[in-house]
Order: sequence, then structure tokens, then C-alpha cells
Amino acid sequence: MDPTRVDRAVLNNICWYQAIFDAHGLRHSIDDKVWCSHALPPAFHSNLVVLAPTLTERELDAYVNELRAQPHLDSWSLKDSYACLDLAPRGFTQLFQAAWIWRDPELPARGTVTPRLTWSRVTQRAELAAWEDAWWGNPRSKAAAARIPHIPAQLLTSPDHAFFAGKTDGVIVAGGIANRSPGAIGLSNLFAPPGDAQEAWIAVVGQIAALFPNTPIVGYEQGADLDLAVQAGFQPIGPLRVWQNRR
Repeated sequence: MDPTRVDRAVLNNICWYQAIFDAHGLRHSIDDKVWCSHALPPAFHSNLVVLAPTLTERELDAYVNELRAQPHLDSWSLKDSYACLDLAPRGFTQLFQAAWIWRDPELPARGTVTPRLTWSRVTQRAELAAWEDAWWGNPRSKAAAARIPHIPAQLLTSPDHAFFAGKTDGVIVAGGIANRSPGAIGLSNLFAPPGDAQEAWIAVVGQIAALFPNTPIVGYEQGADLDLAVQAGFQPIGPLRVWQNRR
């Protein structure tokens, strides 16, 4: 059976996980049910990701018990990619629910925002460091500023990844990441000052479409960011939930 749109979005997300964990030298594993890592993850990444909507809570217990036995993981999260599990009875707290999003490649550019920023692809290590400084300083990211560096520089040379920066007066203030997987391009880690958020969505979508033409763009968002994604031509295609486990 051909993969659904949600399946392709989930696969894209896992391809990003594999790339970022590999770049950090962190061990991980995958089977037909879940992706899992017992390592301390990079900021905003889960230790366990559900890959199959048919996974039962009983089947999940073996993976959960292994993670709970790790002495260095006082707190870790689980991404239920299909929002198919109720984990509250198992001691989890739901952090958030979001929607997978999909944008068809043939859609024309949307939005009438007058550009204020200058956009380009990040290609140099120093520029990537400046990009990450701006990313950490964004309100969505600063709570995790004490964590290990988010983006290892070797991803700059990967043909499956691209980093985009929006600048004002030569200073990076906005950005986003694209990652390629079979049948889709992922858009993630989009950040911008509040007044430039709509421009950021439109600009990064345009950058991705130019670099990876004729390919759907996927991701996941919630709240006001989901509204901005819809304005940029995305459609919600299915829910996901992220749960937290604490000792």
C-alpha cells in the first residue's frame, strides 16, 4: 500500500532525527514500530517516536520501560506520530498536540507581505553559528539555551539539508531548515521576530521550492504557527501528540 501523506511526513521527521542524532554522534535504533534513542537528545527532540498507528500501548511498554531504566534520563519525551495512544494512565503528561502539514508543489506562492528581510541559503560555518545564535535567541528557543549545540556544522555539506537565513542590515534575525526524504521536503525550526513571521513562512517556502522543485513540503505546527502555515499554502493532514515522562 502506498504511504499516506501523514506517513510521508512522519518518515521525513524520522529522517531528520536520524541525521541530527548521527551528526551529534548519538546512538539510535529503528524498527517497524518505533524510532528510539537512549541518549540525551538535542533540544526539542524526543527519545521515542511512534512510527505505526497500529502500535498498541502494551507493545509500547517494552520501549518505555527501557527508557525509564536509563539513569541519565530524568525527563524524556515520546512523539505519538498518529495521536493514537492515551498515555496519561501510564504516567505521561501531554506536552502538546499539533498537526502534520502538507503543501502541494504545484501551488503558487501566497501572501502579499512586502519583504523586509534579505533571504539566502547558509553555506559557511561562521554563518551557521550566527544562524544558531539567532535561533537560540528567539523566544521559541531560548528556554533550551543551556543544552548542547543544536546544529553540527557537517550538515552544511549534506545534499539533503539546507539552512536559510533572513537578514536585516546584514544580521540574521530569521531562518528555517529544510530536510529531504523520500517523497517530501521537511520544513522545521522556522523562527522570526513576530512582525516578520508571515514573511518568513512565505520566504522559506519559496527558498525550498527553488532548491527542491516539484516536491511536497511537510512539517508540523500548532497554534498561531499553524495559522501562518495555512496562510502560506499548507493544509493540516493529521494530528500528533508529544508526551513527557518524568521520574
